[in-house]
Amino acid sequence: MSSCIYILDENLEPLISKNIKSIPNLRYIAQLFKRVYEPASPPITTSLNWHFIRIKRDSLIFLSAVHTSDYDCDIMCVISFLDQFHLLLKKFLETPVLDRNMILDNVLLIMELFEETIDFGIVQSTESSILKDYVRIKINMPDSTIINQLRDASAKDSEESDNEAKKKSKRVSGMPDLYKYLQISKSTNEKKTSTKDTFDEEGVDTYNSFIANTTVMPISWRTKGIHYGKNEFFLDVIERVQYFMDFEQGIIRTNLIHGQIFCKSYLSGMPKLKIAINKLLKRDAQFISNSKFHQCVSLESLNEKEIQFIPPDGDFVLCKYELKRHVNDPPMLKLSSYEVKAKIKKYKVQILVTIETHFKGQNSTSGLSVKVPLSQIFKDYEIDLRKPARFKSSTGNVLFNLSEDFLLWEVGAMKGGHGETKLSMTAEFALFNKEEYEKEVEELRNSMNPPPIREGPKLEELYKQIHEDDVSKTISLASNLVTMRFEVPYCTCSGLKVEYLKIEEEQLQYQSFPWVRYKTVSDEEYAYLV
Repeated sequence: MSSCIYILDENLEPLISKNIKSIPNLRYIAQLFKRVYEPASPPITTSLNWHFIRIKRDSLIFLSAVHTSDYDCDIMCVISFLDQFHLLLKKFLETPVLDRNMILDNVLLIMELFEETIDFGIVQSTESSILKDYVRIKINMPDSTIINQLRDASAKDSEESDNEAKKKSKRVSGMPDLYKYLQISKSTNEKKTSTKDTFDEEGVDTYNSFIANTTVMPISWRTKGIHYGKNEFFLDVIERVQYFMDFEQGIIRTNLIHGQIFCKSYLSGMPKLKIAINKLLKRDAQFISNSKFHQCVSLESLNEKEIQFIPPDGDFVLCKYELKRHVNDPPMLKLSSYEVKAKIKKYKVQILVTIETHFKGQNSTSGLSVKVPLSQIFKDYEIDLRKPARFKSSTGNVLFNLSEDFLLWEVGAMKGGHGETKLSMTAEFALFNKEEYEKEVEELRNSMNPPPIREGPKLEELYKQIHEDDVSKTISLASNLVTMRFEVPYCTCSGLKVEYLKIEEEQLQYQSFPWVRYKTVSDEEYAYLV
């Protein structure tokens, strides 16, 4: 397996390294990789008896160096470990994106995670729900990250946060001696606490024995002895729709669905769950061939047209899938018309945009917004920003972004339908009238009265200051895209549905509460080329 592991920044400088097989000079290997690295090179490169295996996540590079004498190395296993370790760091640091500062501020935590996840190059466990019971190192976070988390926490519903706190307080790990020791360490001086609390009467290290017992068990993703006062299981089916269309030519470039089944488990003991999905019941070949399940899922149960598993404790992704939509299938939010009308005689240019929905009528969008580009219009026409622009829409508000040249149409809620529900927006800009401008200048020159006081910001001067360096730049493809951002609750674009969800616990036989929700959201690429 791996001889050493690095986490590099965007400049290929090592932020942290783990020497697994006692390599004499780690810095030399990092410099060797820096010499052979090219952004366009494949993820596996070889130089001077070293295989370099890397993945790029966020702004960081996770690198594993393997000596050519290690014939037992599984390349795919190394790549999978690097990807899982990246996800593990995000869960421990509780951040959607990792950066250089977060790695440098949490070196001790990351080194501890290296120790627990890999042993002499062999992967042990990357399950965050298990490792969080053993790795208790405090997280160091930048001030900006803390402020953002406080803002996010204040925006959440207070009732939901109270329920989460109660659930966490009621959870009791299946490690009585270790749990007591950790609780004593928080309430008393850690320096004065004796280390004898982590050993039993025979002198066996209870801490390490629980790690070993958990990782070698058939169910290595869940510890024993978990208990909750109220047993609940939350299942969320979230689908991201990726859509790209050339509106002028009427050609659909991309039409995909990226789906994930997120789960939150607050169940006691060792429960067994059975979930039936209509895609499995119908033996949908595309869904089965393009699905990736969590390791807790029994593969034998998939042949029985249902999913059987013992869930990890806390949050996890049960399934990921990708589906292709037919070309004739209409998008959920469709740009039905886009037109730019130039009225030269009236010195005006109008932008007409119409959208329509194509999903069930009982559903509606939440947070729908349409971004209309203006860069090409400002290039083709001489817009007079001294006169105020006028906007008219069926519903919502229209905002003019002067610095980035686009209109943001904030629609909000829009009811579903199959083409009968339509909303329109009209924007009107004034064109520069040279004769009128010269006439005004001549009148001011011959008049004894001072020019009238103009209220409000002078947009033409602000626009000139912002775009004075962009005169020679060409219009990019992104400047001609009408993009949409939306969410449709209680709806799945693919039609995936959970037929039933059963929770069984043979020993405790408690009452459980399963919850299932659906949501479809727009992917980063949901746009029309106009």
